[in-house]
Amino acid sequence: SGNKLSCLHNVMSYLRPISRLLPTALLLMQCVSPSWAQENPESDRDELAYGVALYHFFQDRYFSAISDLLIARERTERPELSEEPELLLGGLYLSYGLYADADERFRALIAENATPEVQDRAWFSLARMYYLRGMDVEAMQALTRIGDTLPDFRQAERLNLLANIHLRQANYASAIDTLKAFRGDSTWETYARYNLGVALVRHGDPEDGFKLLEDAGEIKPGDDELAALKDKANLALGYALLRQERPEQATEAFKRVRLEGPQSSKALLGIGWALSTQDNYEFSLVPWTELKDRSPLDPAVQESLLAIPYTFEKLDRSRLALAGYDRATGIYARQLAELDQIAKAIDEGELIRAIQPGNLGDETAYSSFRSKLPDSITAPYLREMLASQDFQTAMKDYQDLLYLEYNLGRWAESLPNFDLMLQERRKLYTQKLPRITADEQLRNIEALAARRDALAAEIQRIERDYDVFALADEVELDHLEVLDDVSDRLKSLAGQRDLTRQDEKYAFLQGVLYWQIAEDIVPRQWALEKELRGLDEVLKEARTAEASLKQTWAEAPATFEGFEARIQGQMERINKLQRSVNAASDQHAEYINTLARNAINQQRRRLETYQLRARFAVARLYDVLAKDGEQ
Repeated sequence: SGNKLSCLHNVMSYLRPISRLLPTALLLMQCVSPSWAQENPESDRDELAYGVALYHFFQDRYFSAISDLLIARERTERPELSEEPELLLGGLYLSYGLYADADERFRALIAENATPEVQDRAWFSLARMYYLRGMDVEAMQALTRIGDTLPDFRQAERLNLLANIHLRQANYASAIDTLKAFRGDSTWETYARYNLGVALVRHGDPEDGFKLLEDAGEIKPGDDELAALKDKANLALGYALLRQERPEQATEAFKRVRLEGPQSSKALLGIGWALSTQDNYEFSLVPWTELKDRSPLDPAVQESLLAIPYTFEKLDRSRLALAGYDRATGIYARQLAELDQIAKAIDEGELIRAIQPGNLGDETAYSSFRSKLPDSITAPYLREMLASQDFQTAMKDYQDLLYLEYNLGRWAESLPNFDLMLQERRKLYTQKLPRITADEQLRNIEALAARRDALAAEIQRIERDYDVFALADEVELDHLEVLDDVSDRLKSLAGQRDLTRQDEKYAFLQGVLYWQIAEDIVPRQWALEKELRGLDEVLKEARTAEASLKQTWAEAPATFEGFEARIQGQMERINKLQRSVNAASDQHAEYINTLARNAINQQRRRLETYQLRARFAVARLYDVLAKDGEQ
């Protein structure tokens, strides 16, 4: 899957520059405690971005979660909050098989002295990654660096990894010691016992292996996973005991397998052989007869088709045996014909179409789609292959590539929209530029400046001429207006009568008003100068805004050209990635078809062997019956 990993790595690196062109929709999810958020309100944006990634992660939208984390990393201003996001990002890289990227993330966390909890989780992830890659020495070193902060179920998984590494190194004593470190009931402990038991049986220590398999086969399962593991342990134990010529114990092990479980056919076949080994031929027919009515696609059923007539031969019932062999031959022939049709369907791409999700854009559907058999006519014939690790990995890689193809296609469709937006903005700029440069408000700035200069000159004149009345307020201006009116009337009556007294009152009132204003002239002048300074600030801001506006509009064409080049560059990158991803998906499709063809060919060889044995038995029985007839 190297091509798939290379394509995925290239697309992930593409997310960083594309994030500046493609908007990110943030969903409202708070992933920190309310008290922490209240104490650190400035963290809301960064924590929200991490919350969006978690939201997608728990929906099994791993690609979207990676995109969110990469974009958030580009935009974050708080690197101290990066431990959990970086740990999640490393785990997501690991799920995609991007081991180098995952290793970089985990080791960076360790080197930066993250909290003990985060460091333990990083070491555990590294250990699991090394184990999957067969790097046992590195995995062992990472496992031994883990402290005591892992939760119980992760600690149990850690011990299981240790046991499996010891098994791969044929260090059975250390594997047994690891089993003793388990505490409490654990599914991982049962897996470790099963794996160690199988390994010991295969490598010359059957008695200890039998004991471990028996322990695993006598558990009280609390879920379907443990029930299936219990069945596998009993099945392995039963056949191992058969090979050791201990049929009675083998029968007891086979009987502990669920009758309706996926291992039931193999268990029934094993019980029959155990009874047959003890010469209990009549009783051996009971489980085999149960098998003959099951699906002929099951290898155990196919073998039982030969076992039944073989037993009839042992019971000297030659004609029943002959009929059984004839029936088996016919079933094998039909199965071989069906396999030819299945092989043809595989060559025509039927299986590949079946593993393609109906809605490529629904990322959440991929996980549920992978959890069931493909809706394919090949599925009943390929059950074991479809459940194998090789096929599951290949199918996941292929579907990941399909999703990458979908996203690249969507991005490729989006970029022309950005180009259209750019053209529209350029057009809008061209239309608005004359209106903005001729805008009345820009000319108002000059008028405002002229008024400011006039006000400054007036202030200077008032100070120079000590024009007290120029600083009168509205009430005082009303009084001045009244006094001016009195002055005009006094002048009009002059010479007609004696106005000495009135002139004195007028002068007195004018002097009082003058005194009131003159007494307050300093604060009035300061207030006027303050208003002038405020006007200067407004003018400064207006001129700065004007200059900024002119600069922005002057630089707009160059900005447009920059975006145009970036859009074109991104389109070229997408086209290159599309070619790479398309080639990788084609190679994976062919690899999946190769796995399916190999599985079909394996079944064909088994059926042909059974068919040959059945035909040979038929010929042999005809010879026996012919001799009996001659006698």
